[in-house]
Amino acid sequence: MNMPGTDPVPAECRGLDLDKAALRLPAKMGALFLAAGEQRLRELDQAMAEGSASAVMDAAHSLASLTGLVPVQALASYAREIYAAGEQGELSAASHAHQRLRIVMSWIFANLRSRGHETNAS
Repeated sequence: MNMPGTDPVPAECRGLDLDKAALRLPAKMGALFLAAGEQRLRELDQAMAEGSASAVMDAAHSLASLTGLVPVQALASYAREIYAAGEQGELSAASHAHQRLRIVMSWIFANLRSRGHETNAS
């Protein structure tokens, strides 16, 4: 198992300067991004496991808003795809987007924490 910060870079994050992206977050947004993002990702995981389309849509909507704080455009696309699957009641159609969103967000969270950005006060 890799240590946080040493996991292979997801394809969606190649070329991302995470330190620079974190520094662009307004004061306290790093901590908010981590706390809210991790919570909403857990809620999405639970909703997908339970097959609750409305809860999937709620979590995906919140995650779509949060993903705007980091310059990884694929995240917003994944969140929209998951939301649309919830609207259509076809959650199985969102399994790939859910998996990729989880991998990318988890990598970002781990790397931000390992670099001490969760308390960014710039």
